[in-house]
Amino acid sequence: MIPKRSDVRVVDSRAPEYQRLYATLKQLRVERNLTQTQLGERIGLTQRKVSLFESGDRRIDVIELIRYARGLDLDLTDVLDRAEIDHTRPA
Repeated sequence: MIPKRSDVRVVDSRAPEYQRLYATLKQLRVERNLTQTQLGERIGLTQRKVSLFESGDRRIDVIELIRYARGLDLDLTDVLDRAEIDHTRPA
C-alpha cells in the first residue's frame, strides 16, 4: 500500500543530520584530493549537482548518496558513521 501524502513525514534539508551529512561529503571529497568535477565524472553527476549537495542547496536521495559514497571508494555505512548519523535498526 502506498502511503497517503499526509502519512509521509517530510524532513527539512536544513536539519542538523543533513547539515552534518553535507559537510562530511565535502570533507571526504577534499581528503581524497578530488575536485567536484572529478567526483562528478566518477559518479555521473555534473559539478553543479555535486556543489548543490555539498552546500545543502539540494537534498540528496539515497541512490545518489550510495553513488557518492562509491565515488569516494567508501561504503554508505562509512559515510553515515563519519557524519555521526545513526543508521542502526531500532531494538
